[in-house]
Amino acid sequence: MSLRFLVRGTTAIACVAFATTAVLSPAQAAVPGSPAASQSLGSLAFAPMSPAIPSDNDIAKAKQSEAATAAESAKIDAILSSANDRLQGTNATAMRANNTYSDALTALSERRATAETAKAKADAAAKEYKSAKAAMGHLAGNLYKSGGMNLDVQTFLVSSNADDAMYQASTLMALTNNRTATFASAEAAAATSAALQAQAQEAQKAADNAAKAAEESKSAAQSATDQQATVVKENQAQRDAALKQLATLHNTTVELEGARVDAITKKAQEDALAAQIKNSANLPAPVAPPGAPSPGQGGGNSGQGGGNPPPVQPPVTQPQPPVTQPDPPAPVVPVPPVTTTPPPVTTPPPSGSYINAMVSYAMAQSGKPYAWGGNGPNAFDCSGLVQQAFAAAGKSVPRTGTAQYWAAPTRVPLSQAQYGDLVVFDSDGNGNFGHIAIYVGNGQVVQALYYGFPLGVYSISSMTNIVYPYVARY
Repeated sequence: MSLRFLVRGTTAIACVAFATTAVLSPAQAAVPGSPAASQSLGSLAFAPMSPAIPSDNDIAKAKQSEAATAAESAKIDAILSSANDRLQGTNATAMRANNTYSDALTALSERRATAETAKAKADAAAKEYKSAKAAMGHLAGNLYKSGGMNLDVQTFLVSSNADDAMYQASTLMALTNNRTATFASAEAAAATSAALQAQAQEAQKAADNAAKAAEESKSAAQSATDQQATVVKENQAQRDAALKQLATLHNTTVELEGARVDAITKKAQEDALAAQIKNSANLPAPVAPPGAPSPGQGGGNSGQGGGNPPPVQPPVTQPQPPVTQPDPPAPVVPVPPVTTTPPPVTTPPPSGSYINAMVSYAMAQSGKPYAWGGNGPNAFDCSGLVQQAFAAAGKSVPRTGTAQYWAAPTRVPLSQAQYGDLVVFDSDGNGNFGHIAIYVGNGQVVQALYYGFPLGVYSISSMTNIVYPYVARY
């Protein structure tokens, strides 16, 4: 991320940055929502501020010699770099917490739907059992009154017209079978009703637990978002002071010093990403964790592009639980510029593939807000955008980012990323990811980043060291 973003944004890096030194490595990272994750959130949230900016007196002394000037300049650059690392850490934490809450809302919606279905089945079974029980009561009454045989049967047996023995025998057998069926039906209805009632209770319990987990995740997401806003504000003030002192030290302007610092940061990020991309080809292919979706799981056609695309269908808008979105923090800086048209790509889009329709849908959502658990059409979270983009192209994929990644039939190194591939970030080392985006070429992705930032095209270079070395391809 450009340090300039801390106060005024930059067109050079139109995105939010993520940690280089402050973000945990995959081996250190924790599963979102786990105690370890909470611990990492705390360590990032309460990281100390960088050393104080040199005073006017310090600057005056440093200007007495070239060596002192260079030393003081390097000191201020280091302070800004440290502040940037701190901000990058809180950005990554906010992204992870937002994604955890979005996943929790998805799970809650699924659990509630399951509970409603189970209750409907249980109610239907209870009604059927009630009818079977009434039939049993009627049969029992007849048996009691007639000593085991109702009056119609007795009349039938003594009737002078019933001289066909075979007919009498078959009729008695039918009556006996009907009585047996009544008993069996009542017994089965009772067992079914009891079983479905138990299932409904378990489903409701799971829904209640999911609601509790979602509420806890919401608190964590709000806390991380608030902390990120606080750090942005602190860094803004620190950057202003630092650039002013650098301008005095170098006899230049704040604008020139900001541009110099931004260029250094951008170069460092691009170099780091280039090294990661190059190294991705040498890393072992990822292995799906236990319980991960099988390739193609999630419906739709699982084959790769080419041939005739599936018929285009409108996006599927799933019902969502009511979510109260908090008021966004007061804007400290302008929102990073968002590219609303696809940038030039190094690899052309697949010809005759639904991938074009999928990416076009995602790009068309640029500028719309991020929403926790958002599945469109007016707001999205990261995996909601991916799912609806595929749905717009007639393909069904899972709802959450981790499942979307593992359900893809192919995974290739980041160095081989193509238009439409899925890029994931913030691995916990166990096959789970904190964010997912759609690659559009030139080191850029279209994505729903996290709360407070609009959907759009962002550079991967600002997400150095948390981008996963393998992308998923449908």
